[in-house]
Amino acid sequence: MLGIVLNLPPFLAHYVATTSPITMASQALLVVGWIPIFGVLIWGFIEVWVDHKQGQYNAHIDWVLLNISVPAGAINTPKGMENFFNNLAGSKSAITWKEAKLLGKFQAYFSLEIVGCEGDVKFYIRTPKKYQDLVEAALYAQYPEAHIVEAPDYVDKVHDHYPNDHMNVFGSEMKLSKPSYYPLRTYVSFEHMGEKDMRFKDPLHNIIEVLGKMRKEEYFWIQIVIMQPDEQEWAKEGEKYLDKMMGKEEKHKETVIGTAMKNAAWLPNQILAQSVGLDLMGGGHHDEKKDDFRMFRMTPTERLVSDAIAEKISKIGWLTKIRVLYAASHKQYRKPLIAAMIKGMFHPYAHLNMNKLGMHDHATPKDDYFWLNWEIHHRMHNLVSRYKGRQLGAGAAPFYLNSEELASLFHFPAADARTPILATSGARRGEAPLELPFADEGAADIHDWQGSQKAKTAHAHEETAPAAELVVPTPHVVHEFMPQPGKPAPLPPGLSLAEEPITDDDDAPANLPVL
Repeated sequence: MLGIVLNLPPFLAHYVATTSPITMASQALLVVGWIPIFGVLIWGFIEVWVDHKQGQYNAHIDWVLLNISVPAGAINTPKGMENFFNNLAGSKSAITWKEAKLLGKFQAYFSLEIVGCEGDVKFYIRTPKKYQDLVEAALYAQYPEAHIVEAPDYVDKVHDHYPNDHMNVFGSEMKLSKPSYYPLRTYVSFEHMGEKDMRFKDPLHNIIEVLGKMRKEEYFWIQIVIMQPDEQEWAKEGEKYLDKMMGKEEKHKETVIGTAMKNAAWLPNQILAQSVGLDLMGGGHHDEKKDDFRMFRMTPTERLVSDAIAEKISKIGWLTKIRVLYAASHKQYRKPLIAAMIKGMFHPYAHLNMNKLGMHDHATPKDDYFWLNWEIHHRMHNLVSRYKGRQLGAGAAPFYLNSEELASLFHFPAADARTPILATSGARRGEAPLELPFADEGAADIHDWQGSQKAKTAHAHEETAPAAELVVPTPHVVHEFMPQPGKPAPLPPGLSLAEEPITDDDDAPANLPVL
């Protein structure tokens, strides 16, 4: 290495010999330091531009809110909703660089909502209009007896700005306690195959009962916003964890830029190493020895977690944001109880060795300390605004849930384990006949059946001859005991009341026959 330094060009050797390392570093910063600063500015400009174009793209999306209800006797299982989310993944599109950076296009996202308004619990799905048929087809495929209708948006029942004279707001955005590849407890863990009458202990009943406990002027809403990511990169983190637990050697993939930077930094690194003994490239680093028997030393808990992670990353993942919003008038507002309800309703999905859902501190309106009072109303406004806008990026960082986890959080309760709070349809809808003709283009939506019926009746009267008068034949011989018009009813043979006076007592005539 000393020979390399001595073979430097004379001017460079003189510069190195007469200049201190600190001076060389400052001069190098002046020469090339503007490059990373310029790069950061360019990156920031691109991000601002993309965010602006995405806002324009989102403003032109035509949305529709679907109200879904399932008859009480229908067979509903969370497995059906898992299949629904797998079918809904067909909404993912291949977005080009031009569409993403210049036009601001992004993947379609949907909002799954369980809404409790003054004790009335309903299920909603908000979807872009162009994917309405996809959503309805996927739902009907799993729940043929479901009722799906377009509904007006309900979010206007809650005020936008706080404080105000009408109501208060509380709620939060949920977060995961561990990385996304750690799974939650899903509906499979709540199946009790040994019980005869109640095989499935539905954890969603806890949420529905909480929403059904709302009183007059109380609203409790749950929102789950989901979007298909461009790539399933989150699953690769789980694969790295599994490789580590199995004792597999991690492979470091060299990129072209990384290799070029490494080669360009070799000479300055050697100069610093020879002059001050500082090796920035870590030449003395040695890879750790591979452990071939790591998987055989796994504890039962580690094996359980590894199997659960492998199961989660094997299914389609969704970028997910969960919000909980409670609003009530000042008279009905009960924040301490609602805070306990929010924590408790998600506890059944927690697994202490894996993952659990918790409230995000910075998204929760709090007044525990005096400095929190300065921003509590600002947090209320942000919580309501983000809920009404169904925003995915604002607020707490979104996380990844697979289709099985989403089906555990949002599904229709099973027919054999329903709660009395849930409002369901008591009738089932029948399908229209296949041979029913379609109306002509431009025809009225509702046919004037009353007018057409009157026209048909009048036309029938004109073409039909008057009917003959109905004559009832009269028998030639009239029995003496048959009733005659204008005369009292005759008595049976052998009965005569001529000799019996009519009195006011209640005794029957003496000559009545005994049956």
